[in-house]
Amino acid sequence: MFQTNTEHQQRKMFTAVDQLPKTARKLLEGSWAQTFYDEYFCKLEEEVFSVLYSEKKSRPNTPVNILMGFETLKSGFGWSDEELYSHFLFDLQVRYALGLQDFDEEYFDLRTIYYFRGALCEYERKHKVNLIQKATEKITDKQIEKFNIKTGLQRMDSTQIQSNIQNMSRIQLLVEIIHRLHRILCPLDIKKYRERFFPYIKEDALHYCYRLKRDEAKTRLEEIGEDLAFFVGEFEAKYKTWPAYQNLVRVFTEHYRFEEEKIVVKKGAELKGTNLQSPDDTRATYRKKNGEGAKGYVANITETCDPENDLQLITTTNLEPNATDDQKLMADDLDNLHLRTDIKEIVTDAGYIGPTGNEATEKYDIKHSVTALKGRKKDENIFGLDDFKIEKDDKGQPINIECPNGIAGEIKQGKPGRYSAGFDSNTCETCPFKDKCFAKKLKKKDLFIIRFTDDNIRVALQRQQFEENKDNLNIRASVESTVRSVIHPFGGHLCKLPVRGKERIKTMVILGTAMVNIRRITGYLSPDNKNNDLIPVFC
Repeated sequence: MFQTNTEHQQRKMFTAVDQLPKTARKLLEGSWAQTFYDEYFCKLEEEVFSVLYSEKKSRPNTPVNILMGFETLKSGFGWSDEELYSHFLFDLQVRYALGLQDFDEEYFDLRTIYYFRGALCEYERKHKVNLIQKATEKITDKQIEKFNIKTGLQRMDSTQIQSNIQNMSRIQLLVEIIHRLHRILCPLDIKKYRERFFPYIKEDALHYCYRLKRDEAKTRLEEIGEDLAFFVGEFEAKYKTWPAYQNLVRVFTEHYRFEEEKIVVKKGAELKGTNLQSPDDTRATYRKKNGEGAKGYVANITETCDPENDLQLITTTNLEPNATDDQKLMADDLDNLHLRTDIKEIVTDAGYIGPTGNEATEKYDIKHSVTALKGRKKDENIFGLDDFKIEKDDKGQPINIECPNGIAGEIKQGKPGRYSAGFDSNTCETCPFKDKCFAKKLKKKDLFIIRFTDDNIRVALQRQQFEENKDNLNIRASVESTVRSVIHPFGGHLCKLPVRGKERIKTMVILGTAMVNIRRITGYLSPDNKNNDLIPVFC
């Protein structure tokens, strides 16, 4: 039965905190623990999590705000469960942050947090809603309102997060999949197919690979393919709903193909980053960026960056398999930010440029400023479409175009998304920029023509905007240190979290960003902050 926790609002007369010396008490109340309690713990809407509990009359739940505090501190400090539980039992600062001022309050077993995590993951898989994200965003919105933070200008960046999965070779993965299938077979099937499985299950997948000689790999891949094909057909009727069988079918289609009814092993170049990386985390993908490969997910982090703000906060965090394009991440986050903030401009790097990103910013009339551009460097000796002035109507169709010499051209549309603009031949012949212009003279008409597409227009407008907003280079740079502050507890660059599975990894990253906000607010409220006009209210 769900019940909110309000006991922390009614303090005891004498507690362990009251026994602290005056100086120690003052340090405690000026530390992150006080900010955590005031700006996070007290602002948490526990009712968001009521859907996880039965409506029948039963024993009340362990306080959700304490469980959420547990998870947030674990992500914010990079503690293991044992370290976290030890701090909860013996660390007065941690207990103070969780609304507990004595050591005899709210004792519960560590397994309670495991049940809580399991319920959260199951709810997200079933309803596609991350309750922790929902609750922390409500907290962030309250913080933004309290500290009068302007959210019109924001910046974002992404970082790779590795899942806690084993790095497997191709053969090791395939053999491990066969192991997992064998585990779900009934005793009759185990006995019936014993000889077929025996070469794989007599030892684990890693030792199977140890026994292989270098020149045997190709032959073994072919043999494994034959057995996988046999298993796919033989067990479909009985085990098709089991994840182990579904993974078997997946790896067979990803690593093999049929050619004239013969099973052929796909070459390494044919394998994709979206292929199954591990049966323990089926949504993790592989991505190589800047020469570094990673298996897992990509986190997209957005924060305010208006120069008038004395305090900047992270507004939203998104997480998807790391094969996901940055444009898609931005589009999803703008759907969220448009509802929660008054965002007018977003500053990113070149990874967010493209049709999907452009569509997302135009959808909400958000200005997209970038600090770099994709593609080859422009030849300064030749004009491009970005040197022309282009005007579009409300529907995004080009209606006016003017060349670098100030001459207007007549735009005509050909096939959908394709256009041409004609310029008077007499004017072009005497133009001082004739040798630099890419306009071509028609043979049968007295016109110079340029041809372009919707994609050409998008790129040209982005180049023009880039030149106009080079000052934003410095604005975006700071978001990289924000990303670093979120992943630092887990090891920094290309870190591997101590968990696997999208739900758990997403939760840890979201709560890590919440802790970054707590640290920033603590610094802002510090007496050493000369710009602080707010006095912290101690609940």
